[in-house]
Amino acid sequence: MSKPRVLVISTMFPNSELPVHAVFVQQRIQALAKRVRLDVCSPIPTFPLADRWVAKYQPRLRIPDRETQGNLSCHFPRFLSVPKVAKPLDGWAVYHTLKKFLRQHDPDRNVVLLDSHLAFPDGWAAVRLGRELGIPVTVTLRGHDINELGHTRGRRRMVMEALRGADRVFGVAQALCDGAVELGADPSTTVASSNGVDTERFQPSDRTQARHALGLPTDRPIILSVGHLVERKGFHHILQAAARLKQQGHPGVFVAIVGSGGEEGNFEPQLRALVDELGLENDVKFAGAVANPELRPWYCAADVFCLASEKEGWPNVVLESLACAVPVVATAVWGTPEILPRPELGTLVQYGSIDQLSAALSDALARQWSPQVLRDHALAHTWDDTAAKLAQHMREVVESRGLPLPHLEPSPTPQVLP
Repeated sequence: MSKPRVLVISTMFPNSELPVHAVFVQQRIQALAKRVRLDVCSPIPTFPLADRWVAKYQPRLRIPDRETQGNLSCHFPRFLSVPKVAKPLDGWAVYHTLKKFLRQHDPDRNVVLLDSHLAFPDGWAAVRLGRELGIPVTVTLRGHDINELGHTRGRRRMVMEALRGADRVFGVAQALCDGAVELGADPSTTVASSNGVDTERFQPSDRTQARHALGLPTDRPIILSVGHLVERKGFHHILQAAARLKQQGHPGVFVAIVGSGGEEGNFEPQLRALVDELGLENDVKFAGAVANPELRPWYCAADVFCLASEKEGWPNVVLESLACAVPVVATAVWGTPEILPRPELGTLVQYGSIDQLSAALSDALARQWSPQVLRDHALAHTWDDTAAKLAQHMREVVESRGLPLPHLEPSPTPQVLP
């Protein structure tokens, strides 16, 4: 007989076709799965014409219906979604997909909690379904569901309904919790629950060896940035700042950019054109997408990590860099200042200010940083710590409804829905 369990619902989740997509959600859930019996349902948007003929959507066709990822059993049902058109309907589409999924895979009603990620469409659909089934719902806020969708006409109301209807609202940063309360979330049910970092995967190693292994110059200061190559990540500002540094007497500065485009778009052609325009042809390396387990040498090869984003929730790349004892220069947006609360960890700058960004990078390259201070800060934010707090909140929510607890002793073998 199946035992009580949590169903994790996330339209942002990696799979074998999109292995670097939202890895931070996977890492959070893998840590939680050591404490709570759960399964993952990651609804995949589909629109036959776009999926077949538009290159960036074609990987959707190859995503399996189900796969095992370490200690996770993951399901990938489809829901109809018209790209860029009628997006508020995604909430209804995900709701119907989840309802069908539970009818097929959980006929005995063993799911006692719906743990959704993003207020929309995931959270809205989960709240509506949870109300029908009489089971509690948690919603985790990731960033754009508050700092963008919460102010987008047509979806704002559904975001607000999700926040007001959830039994717990977890924000990966306090700034997101504050934004949720402004949109109507109950402060008593809103909890800051930051992402963590795998401090075994990310730890310091010899800089010169890392550079040799990656084919990077060993005699130049290196600025690293990691992320999807989309405009809001601000890579163009980093390139402009690097050109400014060259003009100001830092001729050796080298920029390594790790990442690729995705469904949100691909800004790489514009970035390469800017490299040519700025005369940085010999000063920039585009490394392409790199899987999370393979990122460590990139951090360790760098003198400073730079994140110049316009919007962020709780950017894990900042903690990963600190775990490798590499200082950070980043824009002061949403949760980022919460990761960098002290100047001995890095420098915060205003988004879009090339003057501030170039000055901060120049200072970071000249300063003597304490590797131990950087590393210790990351050690205080592990995934296990995050998972322990999440599990406790989930137990409280489930107990308050008089439902059986989905507690799980650590096990190497996932227990899965049929």
